[in-house]
Amino acid sequence: MNEHHVIPLGSFWWFMGWALLAAQLLVGYGVSRYASEASRRRFEQGWGIAILGTYVLVQGYVALRGDYTLSNSLPIHLCSFSRVLAFLALTLRKKWAFYPLFFWGIMGGMHALITPENTFGNNPWTFAEYFFGHSSVIAVPIYLLAIRGRTLKKWSWLTAWGWTNALIVPVYALSWLVDGNYMYLRERPLVANPFVVGEWPWYVVGFELLAVVHFLVFTAVAYKRIER
Repeated sequence: MNEHHVIPLGSFWWFMGWALLAAQLLVGYGVSRYASEASRRRFEQGWGIAILGTYVLVQGYVALRGDYTLSNSLPIHLCSFSRVLAFLALTLRKKWAFYPLFFWGIMGGMHALITPENTFGNNPWTFAEYFFGHSSVIAVPIYLLAIRGRTLKKWSWLTAWGWTNALIVPVYALSWLVDGNYMYLRERPLVANPFVVGEWPWYVVGFELLAVVHFLVFTAVAYKRIER
């Protein structure tokens, strides 16, 4: 059975997550600056396939190991959705996927790297995918915005917040049906994250407020990339 495993801050795997983030941004910058447009497209297609493919493989690995459960293993955390959006934005070039990815990926991935909690237990293979996947959903929207010149719409943050809330009801209902804790809507995460305050349901209210603050800060940082 999979148990959630908290990865200590300052550990090898914790530093590996940040190293993977830096490596992806550096490689993306190098390819964008020095490669042809055709090579850039191949790089982006391969990057998107790697992000989604490794996640599918780890799901298969957990299933083959006999640890796949409806209560813990379904791909319905916010960062799971972000992996799919990264694939759609990079490999299939779906422009609409960039907007929620920019907000969900950076917010979710950032907190997942700062205070990591692996939902597939204490296992090096799932650790590797955890840190690759979560660093990717930060790196991809930064790459698309800052390096490839994508833009945001004026109210993209509000749209992303609306989509977030549209997911909460079905994800909470499914979590209740399978006795799970997807998107941490039924129980607090195990990590000692200073932004997780109080018990249920108050920390969920905090999540809502925190999302608004994060989305507004991201919008301010990307101000010059907002369509006028």
